[in-house]
Parts: sequence; structure tokens; C-alpha cells
Amino acid sequence: MRIQFTYSQEDVVDAAMRFSARSKSLRALRHKRTAWAAFLSWLLVFVIFRFSIKAAICGLVAALLVMIIDPFTYNYQHRKNMRKLLKERYDQEDNFVCEVELLPEGLKTSGENSQCRTEWETIEEITSTKDSVDIFGRKGGGVIVRNRAFSSAEERERFIELAREYMNLAKAPGEPVK
Repeated sequence: MRIQFTYSQEDVVDAAMRFSARSKSLRALRHKRTAWAAFLSWLLVFVIFRFSIKAAICGLVAALLVMIIDPFTYNYQHRKNMRKLLKERYDQEDNFVCEVELLPEGLKTSGENSQCRTEWETIEEITSTKDSVDIFGRKGGGVIVRNRAFSSAEERERFIELAREYMNLAKAPGEPVK
């Protein structure tokens, strides 16, 4: 089964956020960043209020606020940086074509002067979201197939079923399927 759709720079940003959210190393890096920011906030408040119990408590409140706010600021900054990178690379170009083909031997994607074939054994998960079908590989990679690629809900369901069927056939017996 072959489908095709156009995507924009904003779609690329969204896909990058989805893929990076799945990365254990990037999550660990984000947690370290949050922990350091919270610690430095606590330390700054503790020093400003001259090493008192009140300073320690105010520092803890500041650290807690940083821990609550930092994930939102991180995501905002990450999206902003991705947009800058794409704008630098593609300038005003904002319509790209992606073709995705489900073959018995693997998932074939092509677009923007590149082609990639991923064997089904390396596909970890196929997820249906409200705006896309997300196919994630075990070692990163994959594809976000936007709903606009499908002419109908039935075609979308056939795509998901076929992709899962190929993935299941490639899995070794006893391996969990997502």
C-alpha cells in the first residue's frame, strides 16, 4: 500500500518533538537540566537571603517553581530552535512531499531527495493519534503519517492494519506486540 502527502516545516518540528520525547537519553538530559536549574535557583535564593532557614525555605519554593516551569520552557525553546534550523535550511520553502509504502519486506519512505527502507523487525510501535499514524523504530527513526495522506477513515484503518500485520509477521514468536 502506498500513500503520499505534503508536509510543512511545522510538521517537521512536530515530528522532531514526538521522536525526541521517546528518546531515553534526551529525557535524561532534560531531567539533568531541570535538576541543575532547580539547584542553582535554590542556591541563588539561599545566598541572596543570607544563609538562613527562611532562605532555605524560599530557595526550595524557587526550586519547585523551576521544576514545574522548566518542562514548558524547554519544549518552547526546543520548538523555537527547530523552527530556526528549518528556516535556515529551507528558507521560505514550506511544502514537501512524503511517500510511504508498506511492503512485506519493510517500510519504505521517500521525500526531499532521500529514500529509506526500514525492516519490520526494527519497528517498535505503530500508534494511531488524532492527527496521524506514528510509526516508531526501536533505534529511533520512523515516520509520522499525517491524516491528510488518507482519502478516508477506512483507508487509514487499512493502512494501520496492514502495517501492524507486517510488523507482527516479522516479530519472533513470543515477542510482545504494540
